[in-house]
Amino acid sequence: MDETGQIKLSDALKRAFGVEPGARLRAEVSSGHIEIVKDVPLVTEGVVDNGVLLLPKLGIKMDAGAAIRAERDELAQRALPQ
Repeated sequence: MDETGQIKLSDALKRAFGVEPGARLRAEVSSGHIEIVKDVPLVTEGVVDNGVLLLPKLGIKMDAGAAIRAERDELAQRALPQ
């Protein structure tokens, strides 16, 4: 921790954690330890473009229909007797 109270992460730790400068992190304190987690903003709205949901705050395109079909197929596959 530096004199301003900021915690500096080593380059190896940043690579392992998958963060770059400017990433938002959150510290959660419980049971005598501090856990650092990526702070993913909540998305409350999106725009559908050609059947693909675009989450504007994250800039992530997500095909919700394809995701649901993939999950359904995976669950069906696990339910089949081996």
